Amino acid sequence: SNLKAMNRENWTLTGAVTVYEGQVDISNCTFSNNKCEDALNLVRCHFVVDSSEIKNTLSDGFDADFCTGTLKNSKFLNTGNDCIDFSGSKISILHCTIQGSGDKGISGGERSTLVVKDCSVENASIAIASKDMSEVRVENTTIEHCSFGFAAYRKKAEFGPAKIYVKSVHISDVKSTYLIELNSTVTINGITKVG
Repeated sequence: SNLKAMNRENWTLTGAVTVYEGQVDISNCTFSNNKCEDALNLVRCHFVVDSSEIKNTLSDGFDADFCTGTLKNSKFLNTGNDCIDFSGSKISILHCTIQGSGDKGISGGERSTLVVKDCSVENASIAIASKDMSEVRVENTTIEHCSFGFAAYRKKAEFGPAKIYVKSVHISDVKSTYLIELNSTVTINGITKVG
């Protein structure tokens, strides 16, 4: 709790807790009130995060780059920016609760592959986002009180459009179900919308 990122002799890390190229197993842990870019930052790791909580962060909650792993049975509460942000990663997100995101609840970018199952996202600008050739698959998930349910788009010039596949979702009090940029797609119950 109350950690800042390390900044020493021109070496700056973005995370309150950062692991680089490690095998990571986190369970029954709480990361709270952190004043840095990421409460938890993993880079090129294989991880399992289980029954943990990230809350009241200045910016992102959990940021993982070029990782593989499973995030399950965890809570993300009141993050200043994204609750969960993955880039270039292959991740399963199971039985997680996300409440109060300043930007995106779940975000996959830079050719990420995410499976989101049995989760809930509440009070986010965008509940679930797929960017830059990422593919996000959503099943049995609830989205409430968000500006957008799903967003698929290209953010970086070197990448292409993104995809979201939704098998089953319950959506309520959302201003717009989807935001889709040119050539990106969102498929809900077999019906595909193309930007």
